[in-house]
Amino acid sequence: MDAPMVWMMGGPGSGKGTQSQKIENKYGFKHIDPIALIEQEIAAKSANGVKFEECQSKGEPVPLRDIVPLIEHQLMSHRGGLKGFVIDGYPADLEEAEILEDGFGSPTMIIALELAAEAGSQRTSLASGAQARPSLSVYIDSSKAVMERYAQITLKIDADRQPESVFEEIQLNMDSLIKRQDRVTLTR
Repeated sequence: MDAPMVWMMGGPGSGKGTQSQKIENKYGFKHIDPIALIEQEIAAKSANGVKFEECQSKGEPVPLRDIVPLIEHQLMSHRGGLKGFVIDGYPADLEEAEILEDGFGSPTMIIALELAAEAGSQRTSLASGAQARPSLSVYIDSSKAVMERYAQITLKIDADRQPESVFEEIQLNMDSLIKRQDRVTLTR
């Protein structure tokens, strides 16, 4: 896929959805929220939705391989005007990173929102979500390998700050990414 792809990583309550939405609003990137896609399928009572609901009733996460076709559908429905896309909350580990790469190619940038445990637990208690995702400690352990493998393109950001301050730092890097993409497009 030619469009830039950003992976928005972070533990529970780190602001992944908020920052992904800000990127969509400012840069026109498609915000892909796999959790919302799962919830839509469950609400629609589709065949996938029934399967996803069974996973959740067992307390298991929906496997990313089962979500990839939903992401593909989202991307294909925007292919004419797709400036880029940001995948919110994935990958949580190397296995998920490989699944995303197999489906969509290498990421252009990874934004890793780092949050202190006490801030994450406060924010998480304010939010709700049906999808089981890793706890902060599990996320920290499992995401290390992803950040090591993709160190050259990973932007680690202190997410303990206000969302606007976090986005200011993201903007600096997104602006650079957009300029690089524009240069690549011009040379084609």
